[in-house]
Amino acid sequence: MTPTLRQRGQTMVLFALTLLLLTLMVCMTLSIGMKAREKMELQTVADAAAYSQAVATARTFNGVSLLNRAFMGHMVVMTGVESLISWSGFYRAALEGGRRAYNDAKKPYELIIASNCPCAPTNATCARFCQCGNKAIQDIDKARDDLSKEDQQVESKWSGADPRAGHEARALQLGSISKAQKDAYDALKSALAGATIADKIAKQANKGSMFGEEIVASTGAASVNTFEIEGDESCAKEGAFCTRRKADHKNHFVYAAMGSRGYAFVTGREGGANPIKNKLQTIVPAMDIINTVEDEGSGYFNSNKNHSAKPAENGAAWGDDHGSVTLTFGRGQSPCPPMSRGESGGIDAHVKSTDEPSHNDEHYWTGGSADDNGRKEDHTMGDCTLCPGMWPPHADYNFKHVAEEDENFGQPKNYAIIQRDYQSRMGSSADPWNLFFNFRFSSTNEKFDNRGITLTNGTDISKATALSAGIAYYHHRTGQWTEPPNFLNPFWRATLISAWVDKKGKEDVGKALGASGAPFTQQAYEALKSAEYAGW
Repeated sequence: MTPTLRQRGQTMVLFALTLLLLTLMVCMTLSIGMKAREKMELQTVADAAAYSQAVATARTFNGVSLLNRAFMGHMVVMTGVESLISWSGFYRAALEGGRRAYNDAKKPYELIIASNCPCAPTNATCARFCQCGNKAIQDIDKARDDLSKEDQQVESKWSGADPRAGHEARALQLGSISKAQKDAYDALKSALAGATIADKIAKQANKGSMFGEEIVASTGAASVNTFEIEGDESCAKEGAFCTRRKADHKNHFVYAAMGSRGYAFVTGREGGANPIKNKLQTIVPAMDIINTVEDEGSGYFNSNKNHSAKPAENGAAWGDDHGSVTLTFGRGQSPCPPMSRGESGGIDAHVKSTDEPSHNDEHYWTGGSADDNGRKEDHTMGDCTLCPGMWPPHADYNFKHVAEEDENFGQPKNYAIIQRDYQSRMGSSADPWNLFFNFRFSSTNEKFDNRGITLTNGTDISKATALSAGIAYYHHRTGQWTEPPNFLNPFWRATLISAWVDKKGKEDVGKALGASGAPFTQQAYEALKSAEYAGW
């Protein structure tokens, strides 16, 4: 008897097999998709960390630049103080100039006396000339005495005001901002070296994870990030931030202060002679005329008393005035000349504030000096802090790479490395899509662990790693003027960049990954680099 085949149920078997395959494909798709999503999340966290570090760097640099602008303001005020001290001294020089001009105006009458007074007892004409000549000389001497009395009155006030003015200039010079700048730098360096900014962002990212503290910030990039900003004292290192300027590289600060003086009285003594001329006119008799008071002066920084020269590295703060006085004696009596013009010749005044070890105050005006009164240190600055030069310590942008395009003009990049530790999931609720598959890749039956924990050769690949790069850059473009990076203006900004932004980038990436605690990432990077992969 032939058995009867049952046709029902065959489709169910095929459906079950197909459904199993479909389920497997869906699970694999979800597993791979989950890994891709987690990789994207990790890279987003790394980007946020790198950008935040760049923002912190830019803000620090802007703060330091603003402090330098305040420091420039101090130095500009110092030139104003020195300028006023010198100009006040020039008033005393003008008093001496008036006396000299009167002496010059007296010469015609001295000739009249010499010619007529010997014959005056026997000659009426000679007597009249002798009489008017003597009267003119008496009047001139009286006017000179009036100018001397004014100088004595000035001295009584001067002896109290001048030391205070010198001490004000000293206080401006000693008002160092270096501690505030150094504190800001130390805080930034600590944050970059310890990855504290990246760590805060990683902790925020963990709040959305069901596996606890699996996302961590690595300190592997600490050496790179520190190198990029660490210029050290006197720019001894290569980084962007010099905690103190180099002694022979400060002219840009000097030029900035010189160019910021602005006020025409300080830079060129505009209108400075008029008050002195008007004051002199109130001292001399009304019939005598102060014709001119010439005054050229300035407040500036230089090594020599020459305000038209360029600033020098080891300069002092100067106030400098020079000029002349001319007047007309207008009280001559007949038959002598009714008027006589006199000129003072050159007169000048200056004050020099410096940190020279001699502490010898250099404060002079035509006809006198501060040393005449035993005051030798009123205008001496504090001891030099980075000799030679009287400029206080302050942070500076490193000059070593500012002209090198392939070094990104010295602008500091930073790396952020963020990792997800898949080992942390092992003792917690399992990720349902982390399926374990065994794939045969060769006759040795090597297996691939789809969970991403270890390879069959024992290599630990449990840390997914993402690296991102940020940069603090200087941006000031106006018309055709492109300004190089500096710590004089607060124009620092931040952005994300390629990890290979400068010529050291290729090596720096490998260095950072090698120190990240996941050495296989450096191996993978080096393999990609050797294959000329450049999508960084």
